Amino acid sequence: MIFDLDDTLIVEEGTAHASLRATARLLPGADPGRVEQVALAAARAAWRAGPYHPLALALGFASWEGLWATFEGGHASLAGLAAWVPTYRRQAWEAAVAELGRDDPGLAPAMAAAYVEAQRAGHPLIGGAAETVRTAAARYRLGLLTNGPPDIQRLKLEKTGLAGCFAAVGISGETGAGKPSPEAFHRVLRTLDVRPEETVMVGDSWERDVEGALAAGVRPVWIAAGRPVPDGVRGVAAVPSVAALGTVLDL
Repeated sequence: MIFDLDDTLIVEEGTAHASLRATARLLPGADPGRVEQVALAAARAAWRAGPYHPLALALGFASWEGLWATFEGGHASLAGLAAWVPTYRRQAWEAAVAELGRDDPGLAPAMAAAYVEAQRAGHPLIGGAAETVRTAAARYRLGLLTNGPPDIQRLKLEKTGLAGCFAAVGISGETGAGKPSPEAFHRVLRTLDVRPEETVMVGDSWERDVEGALAAGVRPVWIAAGRPVPDGVRGVAAVPSVAALGTVLDL
């Protein structure tokens, strides 16, 4: 059984948004919601305009991850991206400060540091995730397959307390292969020493987890979180959250 990490086992995107809002404490009188919106828009614009956006798309790196990842331990293909990231962060935060109408040269680096501090404080586990993983680990060999920069994905996993449950861990930033590429799945399968047809992939992304698993010959279970299965698709099990995995699998 292979699990996704972000927004399957931990709260990833919501934590990033909360960390952006937290930087508003450095702007007296600012609305945290507006600070979040402006900072995210500035980050996305700088990320997409940069020279490494195609690589980031292929490996599943989000703009908010680029605001705190060092890419230490990354695949050789990430050398240029890692060198460019400090420039990206400066551009993103300076653009956000300008849009917020603040004239303080020290504010952008202070907000950048506050965001990193908030992100490194940890990502909450999704309800029932720890119990589900530990129960599954008692019956199956488990793998983890996640897209993202290697340093922050390792940190997120370490902070869950679940790292010891996984016999194989595949991180796109380490291997240079990201979901939905079949190669990303096959690397984990080889480490687990199992065949695709013997394996289940559990994740929240339809494109990366479900379609990627199907292309690799792996049975997917989709964490739908209230979303409908796309029209015309059959044979894909869907559960509302990872805590409900036992309703479709023998745990």
